[in-house]
Amino acid sequence: MSSLAALAALVVALTLGAGVAPAHASVPDTLLPELEQRLAGSGVDAVNAYLNTHWAAAMAPLNQRTADCDLQAVSLAIRLGRGGNPARAVQAHGESLRAASGGCTRFVLALATPAEIVRYCRSQAGWGPAQTARELRRRIGAIDADEQLRNSRRGQACKAAYLYELNNTRVVVRRAAPASAP
Repeated sequence: MSSLAALAALVVALTLGAGVAPAHASVPDTLLPELEQRLAGSGVDAVNAYLNTHWAAAMAPLNQRTADCDLQAVSLAIRLGRGGNPARAVQAHGESLRAASGGCTRFVLALATPAEIVRYCRSQAGWGPAQTARELRRRIGAIDADEQLRNSRRGQACKAAYLYELNNTRVVVRRAAPASAP
């Protein structure tokens, strides 16, 4: 067993032990095993090209399962997100992993490289400013409340990315100067 596979197996065991169960665990599905086979036989870019041409039948369900913290889907999305083409597919993997990072943060961070953490620890494209501020604060609070994440470099990097976005992007709300008396 490769060291990456051993790490993934350990993270799955720890994450399941922490009470995070895949949302689709009871649904029989051939999508993920089929995509895993394609990945083993054809490589990342070929699978992304397939997903790009089969958006409704394959990409949308994969993204939903990833966002819902199906651990096999999260693992697959991280590997597929490291591809380069087609860009639309890679961006979709990133967006679903940003959604997943709010629910299964430990698992996403364990599989992500340090450079990828800032891509996954940020807001989703569809959030408005108020929702972004609320969700970033919730995620920061969740990291602070989780001793493992709070004390790990990956957890600290994720929190720093959330804080940076919260303080330096479109969600920054500045107080207006008080009106002077006439």
